[in-house]
Amino acid sequence: MSNFLPAGIIKDTIIDIYEKSLELKNERDLLRLKQGITEIENMALDLAIFLEKLSCDPLIYTGFGNTEEVIKRLDWALTFSEEIDPVEFLKYNLEKGNRNIK
Repeated sequence: MSNFLPAGIIKDTIIDIYEKSLELKNERDLLRLKQGITEIENMALDLAIFLEKLSCDPLIYTGFGNTEEVIKRLDWALTFSEEIDPVEFLKYNLEKGNRNIK
């Protein structure tokens, strides 16, 4: 199990807030405008609560590799730093992969 999570929820929420703000940009109905602003406020609050619950600030990796590859490398690096036998960790991951295939 990894302690690393893809941060897609952050990107998705920011896109939702952006799209909602575009939708409201030319809104003339005051009630609909207020409702839309409340939706934006709730999306921002939900995201802030999500981030606040994390034990540390999210990190942004700007190097090469897709999310899954980077998470695997980070897990591997943590294995060494936490003094877990890397060979046993590799065997565990291989066995886990074989169980998922069956």
